[in-house]
Amino acid sequence: MTGTPTGSLAAMSLGYVKRATFLCPAMTTGGPEAIHQAAQIMNEQGLPTDIAYYGGDSQLNFDGGQVLVRPPSENPCTDAYAKYEPVPCARFLLRRHHLVVLPEPLAVQAPLFSRASVAVWWLSVDNGLLGVEAGIRRAFFADRSIIHLTQSAYAADFLRRNGVTASFPLSDYTDPAFTSWAPSGPNAERAVAYNPVKGADVSAAFFAAHPDVRPLPLQGMTKAEMVATLRETMIYVDFGNFPGKDRMPREAAASGAVVFIRALGAGRFQEDFPVPDFFRFDEADVASGELQRRIATVQQDPAPYWAQQAEWRASIRGEQDELAEQLLTIRGRRRAA
Repeated sequence: MTGTPTGSLAAMSLGYVKRATFLCPAMTTGGPEAIHQAAQIMNEQGLPTDIAYYGGDSQLNFDGGQVLVRPPSENPCTDAYAKYEPVPCARFLLRRHHLVVLPEPLAVQAPLFSRASVAVWWLSVDNGLLGVEAGIRRAFFADRSIIHLTQSAYAADFLRRNGVTASFPLSDYTDPAFTSWAPSGPNAERAVAYNPVKGADVSAAFFAAHPDVRPLPLQGMTKAEMVATLRETMIYVDFGNFPGKDRMPREAAASGAVVFIRALGAGRFQEDFPVPDFFRFDEADVASGELQRRIATVQQDPAPYWAQQAEWRASIRGEQDELAEQLLTIRGRRRAA
């Protein structure tokens, strides 16, 4: 699914596009990093692409057929994503040949940019259309001039359920800091790593019910510390709600951890997290002790369970190439042989 356009878009492309601008919130989370990754690859492929940052004291001023961009005075993306060589945007034209890519929180603002070619990138399904009145939602999904890009199979399913049958897959890739080293076997550290920020109520209930399971919260670490920790950790459990194809489970898997995924949001989709059902759990599994039993089973003999996630680990290492191919497909191009 992740590499194939859905619906009628399979027969069309954006080959007419000559420039692109991504709107990006000035924050350092998974979505903005994905935006920087895509923008860099598009520039490398020869399509001039810049980033219009918003948030804080920023302003977008519509002046006839152009948009003037005043970026926020404080922008953590500048340093955090410098390696992606972002090109800050000062102005962009509202012309058909100019592609404007909006992250999903700005989805209903698409009509403001309608003189350009407008795409909404569904990076985090749960953050789109929050508090939007039903009639406006219906009108948005009925607008066939809007191009839809989906970071996950979960997002594509969300669009289909809202009547949008055509979309382009556009994912992201795991930082090479995690993928540059290939594990040769299960990691030794038996503590159970997790992200305490996501699904905090569920993780708290789990660890309270099983004091024999030693928790390893992945919080307050530098990236280097996170890399080093995950390369030693046997098991990572993600208790989050998976609004998209989240990064931390992929980082953990690439680092050699055996990963358990909560079956919620994108966690329900095999295309997004291609692991056997043994590694998926729900709140009932937490309450009944089933999750703890599965974790204990892996701890007793991790090798066969680690082997069951080998194909997923390999696919994570191919994400950067996949993203490049997806962008070429969107533009109606093919990589030279």
